[in-house]
Formats: sequence, C-alpha cells, structure tokens
Amino acid sequence: MMVSVGGEGNDNADQVGYTTPVDVAFVTEGGTVLHLGCGTGSRVFDIAKRMGDKGQVIGIDEHLGAIAQARRTATAKGLKPPGVAFVHVSQTDELPVLSDSVDSVISTWSLHSGSQRQLEEKKIGNEIWRVVKPGGRVVLGEDIPENLRSKLVVDAVYDHGSQTEVVVNELSTATNNGANSKISYRFHVVKPTRREEDGNVPLESALRDWWIAYPVPVSEVPYLDCGDVAKMVRSGSGERGDYVVVDVRRKDHAGGHVRGSVQCPAQTFYDDLPSFHERFGERKKVIFYCGSSRGRGPRCARWYQDYLNDKDDTKSEAFVMRGGIKEWKERFGGDDALTDRDVD
Repeated sequence: MMVSVGGEGNDNADQVGYTTPVDVAFVTEGGTVLHLGCGTGSRVFDIAKRMGDKGQVIGIDEHLGAIAQARRTATAKGLKPPGVAFVHVSQTDELPVLSDSVDSVISTWSLHSGSQRQLEEKKIGNEIWRVVKPGGRVVLGEDIPENLRSKLVVDAVYDHGSQTEVVVNELSTATNNGANSKISYRFHVVKPTRREEDGNVPLESALRDWWIAYPVPVSEVPYLDCGDVAKMVRSGSGERGDYVVVDVRRKDHAGGHVRGSVQCPAQTFYDDLPSFHERFGERKKVIFYCGSSRGRGPRCARWYQDYLNDKDDTKSEAFVMRGGIKEWKERFGGDDALTDRDVD
C-alpha cells in the first residue's frame, strides 16, 4: 500500500512528481477508487472521466443532502452504479466496501472535534487499511490530523509484519506570507497477496451490498399470498392489463418463474424506474417477487411505490408476493399453467 499525505495544490510538487490527490492516487482506466468525504461529488466525476467505462468510483459522505445531490447530478450526467456510486455513511460506521477491493483511497473527511474525534480516527484508519488492495494507495487531504496519519504509518510498519520502505519528503508551498514548509509522508507497504483459493478474482463491484448505492425506500407496500396471485394468472386478467408480475432476480430466474412474469433485475431496477413506469404505469397491480420476497422484491416494490407517490400517480399500486418463488414452486412448481422455465 502506498500512502501519500499532504501536498495538495503544491506548486513545488514536482519534487515528488504529483500535484493533486487524484494524481497522487494513480487513478487509471479500469481501476477502483474510493473517495471519503466526497460532498456533492465534483471530484468523483473528475475521477470517473479518468477511469473509463470499466472502472468504478465510490463516493462516501456522512451528509445525506450532499449524497442526494451527488446522485441527482450523476443521473443527469448519465452515470449510475456500479460504475459511479454514492453512499451515505457515518464516519464511525464500518465502510460498506469489501476488503482488499480498492486500488486507491482518497480521504478529505474533516473529523469532528471533541471526544468523538479519537473514535473516528481509529475507525477510519482501520477501515482504510482493510479495504485497500495489496499494492494500493491511500491519499489523505491536508485537514486529516497527524494522529490519523501516524496511525496508518504504525499499522503499515508494525502491525502487519510487511516489509516497508518509508520515504519522508519535505515540500514547500508558496503563500501570500512567504514559503511555508509542509511534510509529506510517502511510504509503500506490500500486503500479503491472497491465495488463489481465497477468491482472488475480479469483482463486479467493491461495494459490499449493491443497494446501498441507491436511496432508502420509504413507502410501505401490501403483500399478496401466492394463492391469490395464482388465481390472477389462471384468470388471464394480466392479458387485459389488470396486473403484471415482476421477477427481480437475475440468473436464478431460469430455474423457474411465475408464468407470464417479466424479468427486471433488482440491481438495475432503480435506474430503470422511468422506463418501467412508462411500460407498466397503467397496470392496477404491479406485483414483485424474488427468491423469498424478503430482500430484492420488497425493495423494488417500495422504490416503485415511492416513484408513484412522487408523481401523485394513483392508477398503479405496488405489491409483494409473499414467500417469493420458493413458496410458489413448493405450491405450484408442477403446474405448467402457473410455472414456466427458460429453455436452454
């Protein structure tokens, strides 16, 4: 791991070869970058341009309003998860990011004052070290306290038993009052590489849970029993436009699904809400399900109901099929009139 501290905007930064935090972080096409304290996302969008379509940049901030604005801007720019993701996280919370999954961490978080500060320093330091890949980089902004900088050095040199090279460079910056000296720590730590059986394979996303890149739904939606949905399917009322059943699973859809249902994977459902509403907004009942209807199905149903409420649309209503496809197949798996399967 390479950690660089300070020196942002330094006119004499050619002494170490870099200028901005993004430059120091070695942001390259196809990499994964985590930005702590991203605010409304301006630096994230700059990073996204450098990363290209195959990279991922995750912006994290503790201010929900800033994250909401960042998400709106991303939508306007045509950027969406997993490529560009914004997540609301407190500084004392565990980062919702997989271990050893990030090429570069840029932190511009300003820590709170008082008794909470020490807790934040310890938590952030531990979490930064956990998520960065072996050989990855951490760049800390100028507002990061010396205690946190020192902690990262101690973790690298003493706590992890890695062979470490520490190089201290003194940088000088010109100000209106003359030249001020600043210290920039640059050190490289090689973390133990994973064994092949440990799962050292490319990740689709560094985020631990895909849904945290989206707003938390607020609407409550009613549930329908599988038997009630089966009656609708038998009646053929779906063909008349009275309802639609939505399967939000991905690959597991092939193993059996409600006959006549449409597949809309949960991982992209929120981004596709406008087109989904345009397609099914006239259906009185929009019934969602997943494997057991405890996660993806209810989440998508609530997102759809939120969308309807925001538009004051009362023509359509979201429902969840209780028990999901698991209960459906237990009750109706042998009935071809109710259960369909994809053909290879």
